[in-house]
Amino acid sequence: MSILDSIVVDTAPVTTLQVFHKRLRIPLSVYLNKVGEFTDPWDEKAYQFFVQGYLDEIEDSGIIGMVRQEHDSDYVYLDAAIRYPTESPLNFQ
Repeated sequence: MSILDSIVVDTAPVTTLQVFHKRLRIPLSVYLNKVGEFTDPWDEKAYQFFVQGYLDEIEDSGIIGMVRQEHDSDYVYLDAAIRYPTESPLNFQ
């Protein structure tokens, strides 16, 4: 028996997450100081780490998704997708 034969997929159109973007402009020195433990400060894990610290500071319970980055000689610009649950996706009938 295939594993696919034993799985039931509920495809009802239910919104379980809302996604909002937070766009942050951070002084370069502040960003590099905060992510100093990362070998590569220009890796998405470093961006997510920074954004998680920011969310913790403002007591925001959002779930971090993809984070895009740009920077210049003065600032790092992070565009973070933050997900917020609207209801449990596990409410099976």
